[in-house]
Amino acid sequence: MTTRTMGTGARLAVVGPSAAVAVALVVTALVLGPALPARVATHFGADGVADAWGSPWPFFWGSLVVALVAAGLAVVALGRSDRRTWATLLLVANLLSGSVATAWIAEAIVNRVDDPTFPVWWAVLTLAVGVAVAVLPTIALVRTAAPVPAHDVPPLDVPTDARVAWRARVSSPWFAGIGVVLVVGGVVAAWATASASADIGAAAVSGGLLVLAGIAVAVLARVECTVDRRGLRLTSTWTRIPLVRVPLERIESCGWEQVSPGQWGGWGYRISGRGVAYVVRSGPGLVVRLRGGGARVVTVADAERGAAALGALLAARGHA
Repeated sequence: MTTRTMGTGARLAVVGPSAAVAVALVVTALVLGPALPARVATHFGADGVADAWGSPWPFFWGSLVVALVAAGLAVVALGRSDRRTWATLLLVANLLSGSVATAWIAEAIVNRVDDPTFPVWWAVLTLAVGVAVAVLPTIALVRTAAPVPAHDVPPLDVPTDARVAWRARVSSPWFAGIGVVLVVGGVVAAWATASASADIGAAAVSGGLLVLAGIAVAVLARVECTVDRRGLRLTSTWTRIPLVRVPLERIESCGWEQVSPGQWGGWGYRISGRGVAYVVRSGPGLVVRLRGGGARVVTVADAERGAAALGALLAARGHA
């Protein structure tokens, strides 16, 4: 995949917002920090009245770390070829960085008086800054990203009466780890809620949602992709739950492409206007184009051979 050259303006658009957030945070700390009391209002209720107090500096250092990480990711993104995926990473990092940094700056400003309040417009401004900081680098990276060409593959040269099948397994240690963490977190949350309030219903809800989310992620951690006379199937090897099932008669053509998670808005089981995709990494992906529009995409290392096998099945169907 070839990358498009980024001009100076595009590079500044990628790096500038996160750098500006870090600089603004440090400048605010230097200017307002010496005048802040040892205990400040650290949390405010919906009415804007302070309801929690503490030192301002733990939040500051945490915000600064997030801002520096976001700025570092922006610099790294300039040299990466998969700019759509890095645009997705920066979208999240800059949204978090801009929001928490603005929240600390707002906290420092409102705590200059003895009876601080946090009007709702401060919360709106915090979110708006986070969005603004996140959107500009994302647009710059996506606009300069290389196009993702689709590759057609010659079908396997087999007799028309031959039985053709192809199978590949795809796994993601990250999905497995996240699934385990969510399940354990759900159990701990349920136990903590039940211990604190003895409310079994609240414990079941608080823990159950995390457990269900963990199971959903774990289902995607190891899958089996199969191409045969029935069409394309993607099945979880741990639960045997079918994730994608496309009958052969619904398939118009097939091929492969270098899949970027940024094309689909991230990793996992993705649904967009283009179709449905199972994305665990950047790299080759089997592409199945459906009759009437839409596609199914599976990231798998052996995507070219899978497309060739499916092409042979489609050719045999055409001769039937």
